[in-house]
Amino acid sequence: MATKIQKIDPGIARYTFQELLSPEGENDMPAREAYEARKMYKDVPYFADLPSPLPSLYKKLYFGRVDTFQNGILIKCDSSLLKQINTTGQNVFVLNFVADAFADLRDHLQRVADHGLLNSNSFYTQLTPMNGLERMQDRFPKFYRVWSGAVGAQINSDSYTKRKVVDFRTYVRALLSYMEARLLPLPLTTTGLVVSNASTPMMSGLAIELAAEDYAVDKPKVKNYILDPNFRYFVRAARKYGFYVDRNGPWKLVADPLSAPMLAYLDAYGVTKETFFSTYYDRTYTLDYEDLHMSLMKMYNQFVIENPRVVIKSFATVGCPSGERVEKKVRRQVNPADLHKMGEIYWLDLYFKIRIIETNVKFTSYHDKFQTMIDVYRAVGLEKALKFINNEIKPYLYSLQLEKSPLTKSSEPVRIGSVSDRPTAVVGMGGGSSY
Repeated sequence: MATKIQKIDPGIARYTFQELLSPEGENDMPAREAYEARKMYKDVPYFADLPSPLPSLYKKLYFGRVDTFQNGILIKCDSSLLKQINTTGQNVFVLNFVADAFADLRDHLQRVADHGLLNSNSFYTQLTPMNGLERMQDRFPKFYRVWSGAVGAQINSDSYTKRKVVDFRTYVRALLSYMEARLLPLPLTTTGLVVSNASTPMMSGLAIELAAEDYAVDKPKVKNYILDPNFRYFVRAARKYGFYVDRNGPWKLVADPLSAPMLAYLDAYGVTKETFFSTYYDRTYTLDYEDLHMSLMKMYNQFVIENPRVVIKSFATVGCPSGERVEKKVRRQVNPADLHKMGEIYWLDLYFKIRIIETNVKFTSYHDKFQTMIDVYRAVGLEKALKFINNEIKPYLYSLQLEKSPLTKSSEPVRIGSVSDRPTAVVGMGGGSSY
């Protein structure tokens, strides 16, 4: 192994053989040591002469979170699209075609092992899934509770702001001010959450974890998996059935949906390369508008429940010499009809501003962008106006920086390769059909 590694990349010759086989990287290390350790794990070609793994912390950071045009995506709430993997003691669901491919891969490995062609003392001889789809939708209520508590606390911490927040509109103004101060590093919209580090790579329905391991600790990745006697065969077999092995977690398989093997499994469900995303996913910008209505309504109403009254004090002045006056106002909850009466232009403006803040975009003139969006809205309707906003924000997607470590910034567009790992079209440039 050492000879092969050094032949491929002489730059790693500065590491000892023991360091290569026992990488020390983990999150609790001091920053400089962590950087060096992570860099070593990143640079060492553990997959030399094997099909390319999924570099989930690097070039393919957004795999399963965006489509071929960099639109955020979220798996549809349709149970018919899912299938349970037959496994012991676990309820593991993934997309239906992924379950089929995995079943065939597992059967293949078992047949080879039964013929004595694989080492029986191996993690990869009998695959036992531990985890599959984790619905992002299940996390949203928690995020909104965090936002509600943070904004409420901020309003109540300042007497001037507290007096000003008397209804939904003034609450929203306080929310925008809070967001602009960047006191809470958490997006608010569905799109923002899906393409942030608040989301999970398991949300796509494409991934299967075969072990419950810590991705932040590098040593077991090599010791327990990469050095496994069947690892190299497993990686090749996985790619034959359309799976990537995750480089950052060699116990995880990720389906490459637009690879030739996976397209064959998709064909059994009448799904093609062209219809894959529309069949299994919603583009999140199409969900944002209604989701924002509901989340802000719940946040504001919770604030009202906890703070039903506001006391406004005024003091004697030359123009009003009568002395101190105390006025009590009752904050009232809102319902969907109340929000609807505020008008679509109000909500489009609010949504546009929130998305700008989330992505830290600096437009030279928001007014011009807003006016163009209004022209689109009046000419072709709400759906096209939302698409316009999405297209304005989308080029700045990577400014969200899912990972803050210098080693884990993704500076390139998302790509998903074919089985032979031929070059593929770049997402969002020229409308390439590969993922």
